[in-house]
Amino acid sequence: MKNKKETKQKLIQAVGEIIKRKGFAGLKISKIANLAEVDRKLIYRYFTNLDGLIEAYVKENDYWMLFSDVLKEVAEETPSSNVKGLIVAILQNQFRYFYSGKEMQELILWEISQENPLMRSIHHARESYGQKFLAMTDTHFQRTSVNIRAVTALLVGGIYYTILHARFNGGMISDIDINTDVGQDSILKALEQIVGWAFEAADKELL
Repeated sequence: MKNKKETKQKLIQAVGEIIKRKGFAGLKISKIANLAEVDRKLIYRYFTNLDGLIEAYVKENDYWMLFSDVLKEVAEETPSSNVKGLIVAILQNQFRYFYSGKEMQELILWEISQENPLMRSIHHARESYGQKFLAMTDTHFQRTSVNIRAVTALLVGGIYYTILHARFNGGMISDIDINTDVGQDSILKALEQIVGWAFEAADKELL
């Protein structure tokens, strides 16, 4: 059992290394097995096929899946009066995690540029995790015209685009260099402000 666990981890780590170097397009059974220094047959034995191995890798590295248990615990302990702070923290942490994770950048690039059943499945799983936290805001926004899901959709999309743009075309976007501490702080503050404005607009309608 110990050897099985170690071998599976070697294969998952090999996937990450190849993604860093060549992106998801570089993932091949033979290359993964060679890098992990294990028999390629073990990929089929432990993960069924390449998609199963990629899915295992994503579950260990995707922001929403990796921290789902922690986020769920935090959400359960967060009073309704501080839901805004929780949403802000989740978005800010997603920005930090995505900025520092080249593998996850490659995942999103592949996800939005390829018609792939596996990527679609991963997207739906990620969405289900996100919806659990957005559901916490329903009582605050249900009698208002503010659509917090639309707001967060734009913020998440903005996080992805801003970071991917900085990686491939330079750090400047809207005159902000997110490859600097000052630039990153500006984005993090803007995330907090936008979520705050959404809550404030809802509060005004409820008065």
